[in-house]
Amino acid sequence: MKLTWMVPVLLLALAGCDSSSKGGDGAVDPNAGYNVSGEKAKAGAFLAYEHDVTLQLDKAAVKQRLADTREACTSGRFGACDLLGIEQGDYDYRAGFLRVRIVPEGVEKLVALAGEGGTLISRNTHAEDLAQAVSDNQQVRERLQRQYKTLEQFQDRKDLSVSDMLALAREMAEVQVQLDATSQEAAQQQRRINTNLLTLTFRTEEQRPGRFSRIGDAVTGLLDNATDGTTKALEVLGYSIPFLILMFPLTLLVRWLWRKITRRKAG
Repeated sequence: MKLTWMVPVLLLALAGCDSSSKGGDGAVDPNAGYNVSGEKAKAGAFLAYEHDVTLQLDKAAVKQRLADTREACTSGRFGACDLLGIEQGDYDYRAGFLRVRIVPEGVEKLVALAGEGGTLISRNTHAEDLAQAVSDNQQVRERLQRQYKTLEQFQDRKDLSVSDMLALAREMAEVQVQLDATSQEAAQQQRRINTNLLTLTFRTEEQRPGRFSRIGDAVTGLLDNATDGTTKALEVLGYSIPFLILMFPLTLLVRWLWRKITRRKAG
């Protein structure tokens, strides 16, 4: 008897577990497949992160997805964003292309917007370590700053001639230009560290050509190659005709001279 009423209880418990697990699956975000989150370098690290994402969409949707993604970037909807490149073509393998530099917090949202209604084909995240480049630039900057301060001390001297003052001013100007260049380089490095480079490639569904279609393409290629070969042969023949015209009388002349020489020797 005890076994009789325990079996239904166990079945109900199993059913409850199964339904709860299904309920958890149903709560998943439909855009979870586009979870390409941005990356931010930890304190003390000098990492510049880059993301390469390939999306597959309907051909008719590529233009709108490109336009919406571009607008979201230029308007700063998901944070500071700079548009670096955009391209749209009538190709299956690469129907569209967009590259932006955006804050890490906006990467996931921008990818979700770009891939709305499509499928994520691939994603790749990698980082470039800029620690050595940052250190080298900082060392150059510090050296130039010391050099500039030394030149400023010479500037305060009263025994400088006019030519010395002109040479000193020219040297200080050159050092200042180099200092400005290191400042720009440092700003660019910091920008690469604080933001992520995101490259989006849009593809449409590719259809494998049928056998007859491939045979037709091969025949067309064969005819095209034959046509090109014939055309080139005729071009070569056309270039050689003037030489043949010149060579014919020259050959006759050489032959006549040769016969004349041999006759004299025979006589």
